Amino acid sequence: MKHGKKNEIADILKKHNHFIISSHMHLDGDAVGSELALYLILKQLKKDVRIINQDKAPDVYDFLPCVQEILCSEDFAGKDFHEVRKYKILIVLDSSNLERIGNIGIETSQFDFIINIDHHASNSFFGKYNYINTDVSSVGEIIFAFAKLLKTNISLQIAIPLYAAIVTDTGSFRYANTKAATFKIAHQLVQLGVNPSYITNYIYNNYDLSSLRLLGEALVNIKLDPSLRISWTVISRETLCKTNAKDEESEGIVDKILSIKKVLVSVLFRETKDGHVKISFRSKGNFNVDKFAGKFGGGGHPNAAGCQLIGAVHEVCNTIISELQKELNLIS
Repeated sequence: MKHGKKNEIADILKKHNHFIISSHMHLDGDAVGSELALYLILKQLKKDVRIINQDKAPDVYDFLPCVQEILCSEDFAGKDFHEVRKYKILIVLDSSNLERIGNIGIETSQFDFIINIDHHASNSFFGKYNYINTDVSSVGEIIFAFAKLLKTNISLQIAIPLYAAIVTDTGSFRYANTKAATFKIAHQLVQLGVNPSYITNYIYNNYDLSSLRLLGEALVNIKLDPSLRISWTVISRETLCKTNAKDEESEGIVDKILSIKKVLVSVLFRETKDGHVKISFRSKGNFNVDKFAGKFGGGGHPNAAGCQLIGAVHEVCNTIISELQKELNLIS
């Protein structure tokens, strides 16, 4: 399902000259890839554009063109914001609500208006201009369409982050959001020079030893509920310290624990630096974790979603697992 007009947003991108691009906290491949692709598209149109997020881009995406252009709120800590005051339009990508972008170092009220581009069904339409397409695999697919609409040359520099956005948000074309159109776009990007093995090797075969140690700790601590339909594990600050791992290195663990036979839903609980608990959900079949996460202020996709809660990690864990058991009992 599509909401909003691409043409209307394309006209704004042509008409105006100063943009800031942002995305959700805890950046993933679709967020980083889409931001970089749109940045390069707007640069090609001779626009003045900057990318500013709450968090730094995960190291695994260091190979992407122009990734060094991504700034985070820390880069502006204690500084005068004079240099960013000329940017009056905020483009938010891959975020179902405005709160998900967190603190980017600039009050969103500073902007004349916000353009909201997303593919989540739970999007709250927080922009003055919204384009939400829930039929696509990723925001990367949407940015590809905008590149065509704006008649920009999709260079290899643009194609690489677009492919990275698509391949990560489809779980390497494994998730249910992978459609025929997804393969068609990926095919076009490969024709433009993208090397799939180059990108997937960087993303999936480029781990630090600390990542594997963290995975080992997470796997040792896997728990299953009595029905064997729910698996979960907890990553505490102590575990991250013990393995010398970064927060971002927990990415992908929730997918590993979903692979257990009979398990329908997997959950990863991770303590954050600021005392919150970040919760990632994955599911098989028809159990909609997007709707479930929505009960706790989160969201995502039917088979991949997340939320963030305040509280002691084990208390949050007990609450979530208890609620999941109730939901699964209703459909059994």
